Amino acid sequence: MKIFIETFVLIVLKIFTLHAVDDEVKEKYKVLASGNWQQVFTDDCTDDWQKQWFLDGNFAKVLNNSEAMKIDTARGFAALWTKQEFEVDLRIEYDFKRDDDFFGQAVNIIYIQATGDSEEGYDEDITKWSDKRTTAKMSDYFLNMHTYHMSYAAYEKQGGKESEDIHMPRYLPQQNKAMKHSKMTGGYTQTDLFEDKQWVHVTIIKNTKEVFVEFKHPKKTLLCHFKNEDKPGLEKGRIGLRLMPKRLSYF
Repeated sequence: MKIFIETFVLIVLKIFTLHAVDDEVKEKYKVLASGNWQQVFTDDCTDDWQKQWFLDGNFAKVLNNSEAMKIDTARGFAALWTKQEFEVDLRIEYDFKRDDDFFGQAVNIIYIQATGDSEEGYDEDITKWSDKRTTAKMSDYFLNMHTYHMSYAAYEKQGGKESEDIHMPRYLPQQNKAMKHSKMTGGYTQTDLFEDKQWVHVTIIKNTKEVFVEFKHPKKTLLCHFKNEDKPGLEKGRIGLRLMPKRLSYF
């Protein structure tokens, strides 16, 4: 499966059929999605992952085969980062498949434009303090990085049943205490996209302080919209694929 990252050049109108948000958001997504984007990164995920990525998490496994890239966190956390950094607005596309049977709060995450907080020991360039993230525990990130974080294929108890949720905070490392100040508008529950372990195509458009995410499952399409209303924007950084413990995912 391929991962694409593109930068914004020009907007052109195109029509899509989407669900879960109001008409104004749908129309804005249509315009952005059909724009003239310049491809700046691609990986078909079948070659050696170490050519374009680096890994946080000593106990995680990343493997490529002829069809996809597998990230296995049966024994610990993982955060797989692009070596390349990306600026301004982005369109990111990839295919995702959940292949574990774990239900709980151990989530899958994509980090968008991550940088260090520039405090002592935590340079803006996160490669300069990789040695502080060898176990890849969550606090290494939300206490020390600026980034958007979209969690998905995540499960929480609601009414005695497991609810599949999608959320997107914006880390505020100087203020975060258990991430309580990081929430953005938007949040989706009972999405029912990943439990059946089908390939889902994900398109993410980060446009100034808004993020649109389209999930295309073989049987349904869901459009999500998140808005950063009261926090600083993000203009550059790396893309990261994160798995919490006990997860197995393909890209």
